[in-house]
Amino acid sequence: MVLGVVAGLAGCTAGEKAAPKVTVSVKASPTGLAAGAGVLASGSYRFKVVANEGAYTGSIDPVGDVLDASVSVRSGEQALKIDTVEVRGVAYTRLTGLPLPGFDGGTWYRVDPQRVTRPGALGLSAIKDPTGVQALVAATHDVRRDGRTYRGTVDMTRVVAWGPVNVGQVMQLGEAAKAIPFEAAVDERDRITSVKVSIPNNTVEATYSDFGAAVSVDEPKDAQPLPDHLYGMLGL
Repeated sequence: MVLGVVAGLAGCTAGEKAAPKVTVSVKASPTGLAAGAGVLASGSYRFKVVANEGAYTGSIDPVGDVLDASVSVRSGEQALKIDTVEVRGVAYTRLTGLPLPGFDGGTWYRVDPQRVTRPGALGLSAIKDPTGVQALVAATHDVRRDGRTYRGTVDMTRVVAWGPVNVGQVMQLGEAAKAIPFEAAVDERDRITSVKVSIPNNTVEATYSDFGAAVSVDEPKDAQPLPDHLYGMLGL
């Protein structure tokens, strides 16, 4: 899933509260859309998710267990960039942008997996789904298929994070957050290639491409342990 961190940071940079925790559920979709998202776990691909708050881009090889991703968010005059790499279960992050200790972009930090309590934070997840598309698909309903296009609604109250979106703000929509229109496309092999979620005043678009392309990640040298205060700030 894509970053519980992003939902929190988009709010934190504006002095708002971090997004509340929500229930995660990944279940098979009777429409078959889940299969199109689930196939992403079987090979490498590139991803990009864009929203008003910013963008989340990267590559993952779930079989080789490597991830190379970057998220950039902006709130008012403040901007933040988070680079994350994972190499065979060991994750590192680098922070750039905020006038705070540890955000100078010059230091890689090693994340202690035992201290990560929020699924999807920093794009790290047991099911190797950095963008959270499997949970998003599991929260869809009233889904209809027309050729290679799916349309329906998604219950965003069941989604921890979706790209750089501030999920806390989506929750403020109340009951409307339970029926947000979405559209998804699959290729000739039924692999999901795009998803558009039409959150009011903040349409979020994701693309998936370069299936099977090699993902090369250099493990950071001389990484330091992630400071205690950053676990909470990053929503870990």
